[in-house]
Amino acid sequence: MSRKTVAVRGLDTELYNQIFSLAKSSGKRISDVMNEALKIYLISENNDQRYHNGGVKAQSIKNDGYVLLSKRDILSLKNEIGEFIIETSGRLVFEKDVDRKALDCIHSVIINGGSVEVPRELYPLFLLKSEIHGKLEKY
Repeated sequence: MSRKTVAVRGLDTELYNQIFSLAKSSGKRISDVMNEALKIYLISENNDQRYHNGGVKAQSIKNDGYVLLSKRDILSLKNEIGEFIIETSGRLVFEKDVDRKALDCIHSVIINGGSVEVPRELYPLFLLKSEIHGKLEKY
């Protein structure tokens, strides 16, 4: 990738200074942090394709009915298609055996409607992985 100086008129200098401090404290170059932010922005604007890990397309699994997922189910899906996204408008239940390792196989859970039920211990992690427009319930 070529190195080029780019001037951005109207850039919020306070935001830039915060990003600069963040980059410096994490040992990164400001250009790396800005490139990552721009990449994330482009991804979020593209509703038809979802990406993870530096631009690799993530397979999306859609549910409008009822799905019950165990740890074994999740790991099998990961082996077949890699890290994946779950979109649901129905009812999705994660069994009690689902753990952090299984949850790491899921890029995100998009709850368009309906409900998702998760083990109480993993509820905070699901909050971080979920886009919620329905119900996220713990049991």
